[in-house]
Amino acid sequence: MKKSILFPFLLAASTAHSASFLVEAEHFADKGGWGVDTQFIESMGSPYLIAHGLGKPVTDAKTTAKAPEAGEYRVWVRTINWTKRLDRPAAAGTFRLIVNGKATANELGGGDAVWSWQLAGNVTLQAGDFSLGLRDLTGFDGRADAVLFSNERNFSPPADATFEERTKWKIAGVPSAEVDAGQYDLVVVGGGYGGLGSAISAARMGAKVALIQNRKVLGGNGSSEIRVWAMGDYPASEYPLHEVIQEFEDKAKASPGPAEEFVDDKKAKVVAAEKNITLFLGHHAYGLKMDAGKIAAVRAVDVEAGKLIAVKGKFFVDCTGHGFLGLWSGADTSMADKGRMGMSNMWMWNNTPAAVTFAEQPWMHKFTTDDFPYPTIRHGSGHAEWFWESGFDAHPLHDLEQTRDLNLLAAYSAWNGIKNHGAHAARDPKGHANAEMTWLAYVGGTRETLQILGDVIVTGEDVVSKRAFDDGTFKCTWSIDLHYPLKKYENAIPGKPFISRAEHGKGVDRKVGYAVPYRALYSRNIPNLFTAGRNISVERHALGTIRVMKTIGMMGVTVGRAAALAVVRDCGPREIYTKHLADVKTLWKMSGNTRFENLDALKASFNGKSENTKAGK
Repeated sequence: MKKSILFPFLLAASTAHSASFLVEAEHFADKGGWGVDTQFIESMGSPYLIAHGLGKPVTDAKTTAKAPEAGEYRVWVRTINWTKRLDRPAAAGTFRLIVNGKATANELGGGDAVWSWQLAGNVTLQAGDFSLGLRDLTGFDGRADAVLFSNERNFSPPADATFEERTKWKIAGVPSAEVDAGQYDLVVVGGGYGGLGSAISAARMGAKVALIQNRKVLGGNGSSEIRVWAMGDYPASEYPLHEVIQEFEDKAKASPGPAEEFVDDKKAKVVAAEKNITLFLGHHAYGLKMDAGKIAAVRAVDVEAGKLIAVKGKFFVDCTGHGFLGLWSGADTSMADKGRMGMSNMWMWNNTPAAVTFAEQPWMHKFTTDDFPYPTIRHGSGHAEWFWESGFDAHPLHDLEQTRDLNLLAAYSAWNGIKNHGAHAARDPKGHANAEMTWLAYVGGTRETLQILGDVIVTGEDVVSKRAFDDGTFKCTWSIDLHYPLKKYENAIPGKPFISRAEHGKGVDRKVGYAVPYRALYSRNIPNLFTAGRNISVERHALGTIRVMKTIGMMGVTVGRAAALAVVRDCGPREIYTKHLADVKTLWKMSGNTRFENLDALKASFNGKSENTKAGK
């Protein structure tokens, strides 16, 4: 990723009778109706607040800040005109900065099509505490990264930077001091199904586990934030890996569906019950510390408190989906140039007792019935499902925020078509007069980024031909399911397809499944890195079958037990296969509720068996 050079003026921010200080928006004490967005830190440098009100202005975010000295300050807010980046004629998400109860001079969010510091105006402050607020004007996803104050005559805001570079800014309010958060046997980064399976299973084997999740809920795509129901079957197997997953999986009746069907509380309860897991919820991993080619620690930030931590470990599991630990550590990876599967942001609407309105906006596309598929109706509610997907040829990291924003634009434009232009009016006897958009995910569900390469790269042909491996573990049962733009709608927004189709291949028997080899679940060149998720060592056709959540959960159980054994045997992931395959198979055969008090108890359970147990010998 492109990195920026910090300018020398930042080093002089503490000159006499001058002051500059920064207030991160995600640190506001009262966030009101604004949400915290952590999805795009790797591309734009920071968490931020987003006013996701579905067209209704959200309540103010508020906090108290401290001016180091009295004086007149210029104030900037780092923000973006997200609709301008999509070539639309007006700004969707605008807002005001409120200082001591008064709005600053300039409206914000209608400036550049890239993240930049927009001047809010000048304010006069007394030394000490003052009130600060963000006032949403539209409800259409205005966003604020940080507020920057300076009374220095020649001060200019810093250039764009990665999060790690920002920690080096010499400006008051920037988090910089890093705290040692402890040493663990296994550090799991990512709290989706793969991360949950990894953390819970390793903890039950007696390992000391750190679980790092950058959202406030667990479950990833299977959480109330994204609402993808858990798919994948549990065919007969000698390894009951599914038993752990059954403890926290959802039983949602629709995807998307009501928030409560995705059982965030159940996931949290299962993790909390494990005394060997330390949960770092709301912490975003942003980098690594390396030592002699191995990962020594994950560097993370408490998103809403701004505190930096280092989480040390013997082994690490990349459950980020995007493969960030692989990228940062220098692991061998592969990524398709174009034509990847994209990101979905699903949405829902309900009928209300009285008529409701939805104000058309100049930045919306004027969609007709022919421009988008009518949402599926379930129990009187409309469900815009998985196929509201875009980003096929966009870069899956650098362009990810723009991909999400295209999904927002498409959803709002479609709803405007339904409400204000009679699109699909025949589907509702009241012409959708009483229909109200009730939910639109601003956290997206991504299907494909990159693969961290292991000692085996599973291919689609392996799956179809049912190639047998002596280290076959969890079974995938989903068809080879790849997504492509649906031609019927690909020009509704010219050059920006947002509706997909699924192409299902043959060769996967859902009742029997296909056993994926353990050797696809670790990095071939970073000796203490495991993987569990859509970023494992497969080529893209095999990705089409392993990427559903119950399957990914079983990956995690496979890895968690292998990692615990690696600590006990003092070996790496590869040696689990070459030297200790029979031992790890013994662990995979254990029931989901099997528990060891600690790793000494796990070690004792083997009763001094041979160190060389490959293939049961």
